[in-house]
Amino acid sequence: MIHIHNGDITAAMARKAGFAGEHIAFREALIGGPVREGEEWIAARARFLSDGHGQDLLRTSNALFEQEQMLAATATHDEVVLWFEHDLFCLIHLLYVLQRVPAAKTYLVWHDHPIGELKPEEMWRVYQRRGAVTADMIAIAREAWKAYTAEEPRGLQSLIAKNPREFPFLSDGLALHASRFPSTRTGLGMVDQRILEFIAEGSLDFEALFNRFSRAQPRFGLGDSEIMRHLRGLASRRVPLVTLLEAAGTTNAALGITEHGQGVLAGADDIAVNGIDLWLGGVHLTKENLWRWDPATATLIKGTA
Repeated sequence: MIHIHNGDITAAMARKAGFAGEHIAFREALIGGPVREGEEWIAARARFLSDGHGQDLLRTSNALFEQEQMLAATATHDEVVLWFEHDLFCLIHLLYVLQRVPAAKTYLVWHDHPIGELKPEEMWRVYQRRGAVTADMIAIAREAWKAYTAEEPRGLQSLIAKNPREFPFLSDGLALHASRFPSTRTGLGMVDQRILEFIAEGSLDFEALFNRFSRAQPRFGLGDSEIMRHLRGLASRRVPLVTLLEAAGTTNAALGITEHGQGVLAGADDIAVNGIDLWLGGVHLTKENLWRWDPATATLIKGTA
């Protein structure tokens, strides 16, 4: 038996709680960077993780290669148990993993709260409610993964509207993903928008901002490295929206909002000032290929710069 967990914390807790079998943490961040499968898959993902999260390129490439081998080897196990949560970060990983595991002997622990916060006895109760992965669920996962990795996001909208009963949280999760596309109002996705708002409201160090974001937007499922990646993006634009002073040797940083950041909060369009070069799943957003999220209608529309 092999257990695949979305993160090291739940894998360690499951081992400690005494669940039989091998426990593996799925380590990726498919919520960011180019996500288009093909011959260059590992190389492209390794470059993004190395650049975006400050990881060693060779070590990251090797780790991704080993992870792919692990997923291929799940067919040799008599049972595969997937441990994932109802947040966007987990959902994208679950969709990917479901393409790789043997459906006939795979079970899913699909919890609506962070598994890493559960006590051992609570983990056992959650485990007892695991469900078999069905053919319908696999089919929906394939459709959703295809939509997530497509060059255009048209397929996302139809899946959001379907809200398939066989796959809880899929519709809500994909709607969260769609909200990360630049807004028709400000040119910022929801994550960047919230970060900017929270800094303007007084979250002026990284710890305060991360805690505020985690409480306010838990369904994105973003860890500290993802929030920092967004902050660095906001601070490194040609005309920055925030100031970021990282404290050497610590995980903290002093934050501030710039005049342009204040202008965007007041309704200015950041894309008109800074342009855009952003990957969301398989979509490469540029001025020539711009899709925007309309908060008023909750739809993705082909936009203009």
